[in-house]
Amino acid sequence: MRAQASVSRVTSVAGGPVLILAALPEEIAPLAREMKITRRVDAGRCRAALGRLQGVPVILATTGDGAANAARGVHDLFDRLPVGGMIIAGVAGALSPALAPGRVLIAREVVEGGRPLPPPDKRWMERALRETGAEAATFVSSSTILGTSAAKAAAYAVLTREGAASVDLESATFAREAASRGVPYVALRAITDAADESLPLDFNAFRDRTGAVDRRRVALAAALHPSLIPALWRLRGRVALCSSNLARAVRAILAGGVR
Repeated sequence: MRAQASVSRVTSVAGGPVLILAALPEEIAPLAREMKITRRVDAGRCRAALGRLQGVPVILATTGDGAANAARGVHDLFDRLPVGGMIIAGVAGALSPALAPGRVLIAREVVEGGRPLPPPDKRWMERALRETGAEAATFVSSSTILGTSAAKAAAYAVLTREGAASVDLESATFAREAASRGVPYVALRAITDAADESLPLDFNAFRDRTGAVDRRRVALAAALHPSLIPALWRLRGRVALCSSNLARAVRAILAGGVR
């Protein structure tokens, strides 16, 4: 099994390059700008680029947001491309107090419906913690966007493990696929909204039949209600901050390797 292979550096992971996977392009935009791309591949509905980052062979890809898009996308990627290891990267909402926007977290466990998923590779996680200075946390995957402080507080209250925690839509899906393929993974999330903050819109009302947020409908809502624009613009700025911090963490992982 590749997940059990002993590796001295990320560059020597058996089976192929490192897949850096996000739901949305803006979550990994800084990495896309600096990556030395050798070719682009359509893997089903996924957009994937093959090349190098920090001198390491990588695949940079996005699946679309929501569990359904994530499941189809990551399955197609693993079917069509060789993957030796996976770094999950994306934004999340804070569940635990004192997590400021922009803070980068590393999953010590991924939970869905109160049940733990196959855990991140221990060597990768420990190395990532040392290299990035990020905080270990529980990643909760939710079927809905927890957009209010009350919803986030309720989700945090039922966790059995104390400490930092965040919520997103796709981590469990990505982790499950990696485990089914015997591929080691590590998961990174950066905080867009603190636990005591509510999002400017109920984005669940703007999701399409695949579970993705329809940005055209969000833009229309903003046009009809201009008072929303400052808050939405601020959220966009936070996503940019998170993507920059995630890129720094990914670079550190690739440069430091796994020992």
